[in-house]
Amino acid sequence: MHARTIAAKLVPGTADEALRVFRDEVMPIVREQPGYISSSLFLDRENNKAITLSIWESEDAEAATSTSSEYLKGVVAKMSSYLVNRGVDSWEVAVEDHQAH
Repeated sequence: MHARTIAAKLVPGTADEALRVFRDEVMPIVREQPGYISSSLFLDRENNKAITLSIWESEDAEAATSTSSEYLKGVVAKMSSYLVNRGVDSWEVAVEDHQAH
């Protein structure tokens, strides 16, 4: 499995609207991508920071949606009014653990 993190500084005062756009407009697009497994969004409201983590079946699936893809360009365009800057990184998932509920 592979993962992508996007760390972003948010425009102050836009966290709620950024979350709405991410949940209602970005996530439906993400779910349609081949090899997509899951996503999480972490938010630090006090410091106007957010990190998204997306998990992909393989390095190829993650790479197909990387920074040079039309998919990611579209996602970033939807979020651009809320972001001051962003950094994108790709990772191998070396260990994963889920506790049963």
